Amino acid sequence: MQPINKAPERRSFDIALPLKIAVGFALALILVLTLAQVVLRYFFDSPLLWSEELSRLLVVWMTFIGAAAVCWQGRHLSVDVFVVLLPERVRKFVRLINQFLALGFLTILTWKSFRIVKLENFQEMSILPLPAGTVRLAATVGAILMIIAIVSRIFLARRLHSKQPDNNNSSML
Repeated sequence: MQPINKAPERRSFDIALPLKIAVGFALALILVLTLAQVVLRYFFDSPLLWSEELSRLLVVWMTFIGAAAVCWQGRHLSVDVFVVLLPERVRKFVRLINQFLALGFLTILTWKSFRIVKLENFQEMSILPLPAGTVRLAATVGAILMIIAIVSRIFLARRLHSKQPDNNNSSML
């Protein structure tokens, strides 16, 4: 028999929510910019010169920030067609190896992208008054956020991610 005075289950805060909101905002802004560009160009013969460049910039940022949000949820880098057939202990080990390989790649990406961003900051974008490195900076910021997400999933999985969805509905560790 179940107890009558059962406390309601607390909802955990999705730490990736700010990232998801930023991606949603960027997508909405791209949609508005594209629609405005079409209307102004074809109906008023007065195109927005900067809208295409800003849309491209937002797509790049949206991609890397979105990748960090997905990585936080443990759904990134997990094509698990064969992994689900493995025993639970082997599956956890394979996932851990996958996470360490991703950390290695993201560390190299971050290190190399810092140098590229520094080099490109000497130039400006074509129309927008921003340094050209702003485009490449998305990869740096996204990689750092993905590193933080993976490290937190490895070391803080039980505390922070116990209520967060996992790709296979099982905890990472």
